[in-house]
Amino acid sequence: AIQQLLDGRNIEFCAESRSGELAPMGCGACWKQRLRWTMGWDETSLKHSGDMAGGEVNCRARCGLVWTFIVRWFLQMLSVGTFWVGFPLTLVWPLKACNWGLLITRLAQYCFIAGVGPWLFATLEAIFQVGHRGRQSCIQVFFVFIVASPFGFAGFSAFNIAQQIVSFYKIFSGTVSGWEVTARGPASAIGFPSVPEEQGNLVRDPSSDDGELIESGSDSD
Repeated sequence: AIQQLLDGRNIEFCAESRSGELAPMGCGACWKQRLRWTMGWDETSLKHSGDMAGGEVNCRARCGLVWTFIVRWFLQMLSVGTFWVGFPLTLVWPLKACNWGLLITRLAQYCFIAGVGPWLFATLEAIFQVGHRGRQSCIQVFFVFIVASPFGFAGFSAFNIAQQIVSFYKIFSGTVSGWEVTARGPASAIGFPSVPEEQGNLVRDPSSDDGELIESGSDSD
């Protein structure tokens, strides 16, 4: 897709498409899956970073590609500096204008408020979906509340930077080996039968499927 964009071609969205993702079975499988994704992003960014400045791509698409593939590295560094350097320093020197100056103090306060917004709205969205998704969704509320919190974001940032370091090491040291297939749960976990469907049997009807999961083995109409 990146090469197509760099060649000046357009990619259109197909509203009838459906995609399901099976979660990894354990922490080790999750690490391998995420590392595979990170290395894929890094290899693509390093290979095509020079082409993003030229080629047949228009200005809007070029800005989007640079933001998606290049700026993400700087955002990761910024998040690490914010949580793992800036926050410990504020424990020693409180975030007050007399210590940090009025500009830095105000910016830090605004950034904290901006971060609380997604935390609040993500948790509320999970709460509102409990009645629609079932009682098991209550677990999701707790999970979203923890992960979307500043501390969850800090932990996720540390996880990402660890994968980024391993990815760069493997790429630049030439130790990239063959990809391993991630161990995943059964297909029935996302509403698909575990046995292959018969020839011509449509599992999902795009004209009537609203995107929600259905019970395994039930009809799609």
